[in-house]
Amino acid sequence: MNYEVFEGKGTVRKPRKKEDQEFFERAKGQLGFSEEIDLVTFCVAIAFYKKSEDGNIELHDKVSLKEMAKMYSFEKSKLYDLLVLNFLDTKEGRLELFEKYFYAGFEILQRWFSENESGVITNTGLERICEICDFITAGKDNND
Repeated sequence: MNYEVFEGKGTVRKPRKKEDQEFFERAKGQLGFSEEIDLVTFCVAIAFYKKSEDGNIELHDKVSLKEMAKMYSFEKSKLYDLLVLNFLDTKEGRLELFEKYFYAGFEILQRWFSENESGVITNTGLERICEICDFITAGKDNND
């Protein structure tokens, strides 16, 4: 079997819309990520948790994204490709599915931020991750 990470696709992308870009930068800073790709993978992890928690996750067919980085600079690309391949049980269109899960997690993160009235995240590390997981478990992450 000839294996290529994300089927040989060359780039990782982030949101294109201005308001999404602004939130992306704000969230990256407030959550303490130094690299954009770290926020992307965090959003994917949020969406994977949501899927494992209740199996109900809304994926958009068309998401407006723009190039963020070349795939070779994404150090964990093979790990995430294998997660999509095995956790989501898909062989083709893995990068597109990764991007859909990124955006689903990104939307959950936006809703979590909107629940935090102060707009400032004070907890760090594990506490923050636990808060987001609790937010999902409580069903507050749904777009109602």
